[in-house]
Amino acid sequence: MTKNNPDIHIELEGTPEEVRAALMKLRARVSEQQLETFNAGTLEVVLAEVLNNIVEHALANHSDGTITLSADYDVNQWNIRVRDDGAPMPGNQIPAGDQPDVDTDFLDLPEGGFGWMMVRTLARDITYYRTPQNWNELTFTIPDTPT
Repeated sequence: MTKNNPDIHIELEGTPEEVRAALMKLRARVSEQQLETFNAGTLEVVLAEVLNNIVEHALANHSDGTITLSADYDVNQWNIRVRDDGAPMPGNQIPAGDQPDVDTDFLDLPEGGFGWMMVRTLARDITYYRTPQNWNELTFTIPDTPT
């Protein structure tokens, strides 16, 4: 992983529209680098969940939030770093990602709670850090093949 010159670097405002635009840029860059056969779908799904969580939770009270995404492809995996200037994760920890209770009537199914379970299932080496400058930094890898 080359920290000074990532394969992909995207800066975006913390809005749903910017997240969609960033994911489209990511898809285009993966295509340009001829990595379409790589597990790009998993990469996009995990990043969509992470970025949408940042917008919905960390930046919920920030009208001017910023997110940066760096993605470096290395031999067998993508190395991802996502930073935002929003609120810290509860307890300064990544959510457990436990599966919500789905043994219930269809109308009583939980609306959320599946995101971190999915991220933890598809990504590897997940770390979270709150910087001294009050930025959230999440790093993880996405392996070449589905896990």
